[in-house]
Amino acid sequence: MKIYKVINNNMVSVKTECGQEIMLKGLSIGFHKKAGDSIDQEKIEKRFILEDESLIRRFNEILIDIDKDTIDACIDAIIAIKENANVELSDVIYVTIVDHVVCLLERLQDNIVFDNSVLWDLKRIYPKEYALAKKAVHTLNERLPYHIDEDEANFITLHIVNAERSNDMNATYHLTHMIHDISDIISSNFDFEFTDNDYYYNRFIMHLRFLIENMKKNENLNMEENQSGLLATLCSNYPLVWDVAKKIVIYIETSLKQSLHIDEQLYLMIHLVQIYCKCVL
Repeated sequence: MKIYKVINNNMVSVKTECGQEIMLKGLSIGFHKKAGDSIDQEKIEKRFILEDESLIRRFNEILIDIDKDTIDACIDAIIAIKENANVELSDVIYVTIVDHVVCLLERLQDNIVFDNSVLWDLKRIYPKEYALAKKAVHTLNERLPYHIDEDEANFITLHIVNAERSNDMNATYHLTHMIHDISDIISSNFDFEFTDNDYYYNRFIMHLRFLIENMKKNENLNMEENQSGLLATLCSNYPLVWDVAKKIVIYIETSLKQSLHIDEQLYLMIHLVQIYCKCVL
């Protein structure tokens, strides 16, 4: 196996017979090496494939302006994410997170701060991905001479979700914005600020995520029998909660241009009643 390109002391690339470029990572695998040299197979620790030619070009462009310590820290953080993720992640994550970190470090050097408040609910919507992102931030803080705020885990969470093969970044942003808006409706009408430890609210956020994702896929919740009677009872017993639920129903239907089935309205109402009784009263 011959080296196609030396990235740094710990990373090189090779090309397969069909012309596909593969990145290889290993301690000193590229040390004192050049294109055309043989690779010490025993030094290969990890390998990843960028499936799209544009991704390869972008990755190579990034590497021109990034130092060895930064690329090593990024790659190790990404490898840990991929190894601990519950689903298969596309290797596009190598490009998106490295690119993000490069831009982040430039912002830190220029004292530029981004407002990521709109992303605050990501830890509730994607708790597993957010946990992986927090560990990545911890790794970067340990390895790089910068203080990276924990809030940066929100952006990294987006990149992880985007790398899940069934998702795309636009859909993730849209979902996040919708849940953020719905959270505002609840907080303003209940006059209550929720915290990360509100169990019933967190359950509601997870329900919202699956509800919106299923509606986008035209998959409706179907109960064994119509529950309109139970919904009517809850509406009668908790008129204030039903007023909030109706605002959320209108928002969802307007945003997705779909009608919310009565069973889904019931589930929404059940969660809101639990929040109201357990967190607000």
